[in-house]
Amino acid sequence: MKKFSMVLALTGTLIAAAAFANPQQMAPNMAGMAGMAGMQHDATPADAQGVGVVRAIDAAKGTITLQHEAIQTIGWPAMTMTFRLASPDLLKGVKVGDKVRFGLHPAGMASTVTAISPSP
Repeated sequence: MKKFSMVLALTGTLIAAAAFANPQQMAPNMAGMAGMAGMQHDATPADAQGVGVVRAIDAAKGTITLQHEAIQTIGWPAMTMTFRLASPDLLKGVKVGDKVRFGLHPAGMASTVTAISPSP
């Protein structure tokens, strides 16, 4: 009897835990939601800021290689990575070996540097 009670209690606990862990879904025809079907729901990450050192520049390809510190806002560890440039004009005033501050639009390996300037 004791074993049966224990199994019953455990089963009840598991069922209750599963009910609380299952996220509730919003009904698509919920009152007050009419006219929202055309809303944009693009989840694009916000631009991030970083600090690093210019390791290479390829003006012909429009890329810059940066050895950057960790970028906490997007969860990136420190690494060396080649980025596309939003504009070739961003290369004005920076050269290989410069310590820089930069802005980027994170998109994994397709991330784009949107701003860059020498850092003191």
